[in-house]
Amino acid sequence: MKKTGGEIRLGMFHKFALVIIISGLAPMVILVTVLFRTMLEQYRQVVTDTYEQAVISVESRFDNMLTSYNTITKMPYYYNFSSNETAVNYMTFDNFRQIVYGIGYDPENMEERRKADMEAFLRNLMNTDMYIKSAHFVGQDLNGNEISFHVNVRNNYMGSKELFYKAVGREQLDKTSRKMMIYPIHKDTYISSSMPSDVFTVARNYYDLRGSIENMNYVGTLYLDIDAARITSLIDSVDFIRNEKLYITFEDQFCLYSNQPEAVGQYVDLNSMGQEKNGMVLQTESEEYGISTVVELDPQRAFAAIENLYRMMYLVIGISTLALVLGSIFFSRRLTRPLTEMMKQMKRVETGDFDINLKVEKNDEIGELSSRFNQMSAALKTYINKSYVAQIKQNEAELTALKSQIYPHFLYNTLEIIRMTALENEDHQVSSMIEALSEQIHYLIGPVEDLVPLEKEVDIVKKYIFLLNCRIQGNIQFEISGNGLDRIMVPKLILQPVVENAYVHGIKPKGGDRKNFYGDSPGKREAGNHYYGQRGGNG
Repeated sequence: MKKTGGEIRLGMFHKFALVIIISGLAPMVILVTVLFRTMLEQYRQVVTDTYEQAVISVESRFDNMLTSYNTITKMPYYYNFSSNETAVNYMTFDNFRQIVYGIGYDPENMEERRKADMEAFLRNLMNTDMYIKSAHFVGQDLNGNEISFHVNVRNNYMGSKELFYKAVGREQLDKTSRKMMIYPIHKDTYISSSMPSDVFTVARNYYDLRGSIENMNYVGTLYLDIDAARITSLIDSVDFIRNEKLYITFEDQFCLYSNQPEAVGQYVDLNSMGQEKNGMVLQTESEEYGISTVVELDPQRAFAAIENLYRMMYLVIGISTLALVLGSIFFSRRLTRPLTEMMKQMKRVETGDFDINLKVEKNDEIGELSSRFNQMSAALKTYINKSYVAQIKQNEAELTALKSQIYPHFLYNTLEIIRMTALENEDHQVSSMIEALSEQIHYLIGPVEDLVPLEKEVDIVKKYIFLLNCRIQGNIQFEISGNGLDRIMVPKLILQPVVENAYVHGIKPKGGDRKNFYGDSPGKREAGNHYYGQRGGNG
């Protein structure tokens, strides 16, 4: 991706990758999103309908249960046993009151027989339903004194009347109510403090039927303790989905049962339910008994399954996206990499570098293009070498030759000017030194020759020693003997480095000897001049 003149230009690689991603990924994302949103809405509706049916089922079963206990609590009105007859009189409907008041019993054993008959009646009620754990009747005799009778599945023993009265709210009892009363789940510690059971209690007031309907005298109240497993069996038989909060309330939202133990026996504010976390609240109400079945559920839990599936599908989409992106990058790079490499090599060709050899990895169009590019580079290099490079080298050679002619002349002319200036100033020694140096330079940068006459080599050495003696006042002497030196050919500059090394490493003084060695007497200076003048030739 490049930015040229404020405009972003996409390369082939980016275009190819974008086409693959958009054409392959976008339809899949759109399809999955639409599909799963539709599925989620349908799933929500199904879950909501399921919960509504479950709540209705619980309410219906609870209503049927209460109807059966409502019927059982009415049995005192239909109890047909008569204590003063040997046969059962089915037309007698006041027998229960007579038992309570002790009518028809022999005064001597009235208490004992009344107790036995009441306990038999209560046990008869218990036998009508397997979940009834105990039965109680609390009333008053003809004198207004309180009497109570108790039976339970263990024995006929009542552990603590005070605890029983507290559990059923005896002090707040409405003795005018003709409806079945219901008390929430509690422990029957009044029966057994060591092994209490969870029970809920239903109760009904019993009245003297001899009076008018508007003014019937209160006789007592029948209480039935029912095992809480009876409610649990109703709830367990209904298929709920997640950890819902279930409340069964009665009259002013008084909680009779809940799977939240802390709510049992408390007032539940149904209006505030569902406000946290956008919860859902489903409620049904029994018109006959005033029982409400309420389910509060957390949508996050209720729809956890579809949400997890939703997240899983997006995870699959993410993985697919990643695989698609990586795949597109991989294949697009394989497609565009040879072209990118070819562009780089073209830039090298622009700079004049033709040593290019692109790798031909495939036999497709890209491979054929790379091969032809290599052939083109080789042919172009050959052509350049034959014409352009040859011309350049020729021009460079001519320029070098011109320089080699200009530089010596310039140097010789400059040294000659310096020498003539020394002569005008009557400094013959400097003039001689410049002349010796000029001749040495002319020898060094003159015509290129591998072999020269030994005579020329000796002459250059003499001039070099002359320059040294000008510095050290003639302390170096050079002698040579021999004939025919002009006929002996030797490598150029074979003697001068030997003399130079002999001076630097053998004659040149070190430290304190430098002053004595270099002295400043005119005699020595003349000796140096004399040496160059008298011994400059063959000796």
